[in-house]
Amino acid sequence: MKTTYFFLLIAGLTLSLCGSSYAQSTAAVADSIRLSEYTGTYTFTSGSPIEKFTVTAQKGELMGEANEFGKNRLVKQAKEDTYQSTSSYGSVITFIRDVATKAVTGLTLAAQGTELTAKKENP
Repeated sequence: MKTTYFFLLIAGLTLSLCGSSYAQSTAAVADSIRLSEYTGTYTFTSGSPIEKFTVTAQKGELMGEANEFGKNRLVKQAKEDTYQSTSSYGSVITFIRDVATKAVTGLTLAAQGTELTAKKENP
């Protein structure tokens, strides 16, 4: 009887741990898919101080690079589709979605009292 109880206890713990691991890996995959919605190159209008902004996903985090000045981590904010750059400017990036398809089609970059808008290449 003790052997059966012990076996059931171990089996239950194993299933519990496997379920937890599965839930975590499923969440990681969902996060990666969600982050991939934002990745790509965004082009600003002619004459803008920034020509392009490139968004990549690395190790489960978004990275942003204005022109070719180096990548900075983009930290998720409470507002939907909004991230803050860890750059010295502390830019706030808000991604724009198409109303009908919900696809990311652009972004706004707010820094130092200025807000710039860019369109995503190949949304």
